[in-house]
Amino acid sequence: MDVTKALDQFRADVEGCDLAAFADLNTSMILCVSASTRHAQEELDALTETAAAVLDGAISEGAQSLIGGEKAQTAITMTPVDVRVYLRASPAKSEALICLCSPDADMAKIVARGSATLASIMAEG
Repeated sequence: MDVTKALDQFRADVEGCDLAAFADLNTSMILCVSASTRHAQEELDALTETAAAVLDGAISEGAQSLIGGEKAQTAITMTPVDVRVYLRASPAKSEALICLCSPDADMAKIVARGSATLASIMAEG
């Protein structure tokens, strides 16, 4: 299954996920996106920059003592209008899945299915 189909299937499997994007944290680039509505490039760029900060950058480094000294593999940020889930393939990899979800979405399901989707994408790689 190609990346686009994997992201589309992920969004179909989890209710409340408006956007799923496959990104490279090293380059802060979205490599592929699946979304129910069109998102401006500036918004996608901001999501990728945040993913890099919370999974790889200063925010992640500051939290390493709290999570056993390794890079974070999961981060969740919340706003009054959405929840953003950031999942890293593994501590040694720079690929990540970014999910933009409604506040009432099932976060446990999104993290579990998102992690499985990311693992599937990486295995195809």
